[in-house]
Amino acid sequence: MPVPVLPDVLGVMCQALLGQSPVTALVGTRITDRIPDSPVWPLIVVSVVSEQEKEWHTGSARVQCDVWGRGPTSVDKLEVRAIFAALVSVSRDLRGAWSSGRISNSAITNGVMLPDPETGRQRIAVDFHIESHAT
Repeated sequence: MPVPVLPDVLGVMCQALLGQSPVTALVGTRITDRIPDSPVWPLIVVSVVSEQEKEWHTGSARVQCDVWGRGPTSVDKLEVRAIFAALVSVSRDLRGAWSSGRISNSAITNGVMLPDPETGRQRIAVDFHIESHAT
């Protein structure tokens, strides 16, 4: 019997978010694993904070999505809060099969305003709990 390989949580999370029209209506396809060299704001940066194998075929991960706004103004703050609200609204819709893997459960555990300390650019750090399955 072949050993199942757990999916790349970072890849499947980006794919799942790109499949959510309430999110892409606000950020387009600017959902990635790092801030590009010439960024177009707003955008979402996805990173895996921790990951563990629960059983031989299932994994659990904490994934952080940083929602970055255009700048430091109160209007920019409203924009990142709207993107956060969109993430909350689709957090359970990430379940399912994506080309890079399967998400069996997803939930937002918290969201914290963390503006950039140097520029004041608005940011909300959003933590997801993701359970994944081997394909």
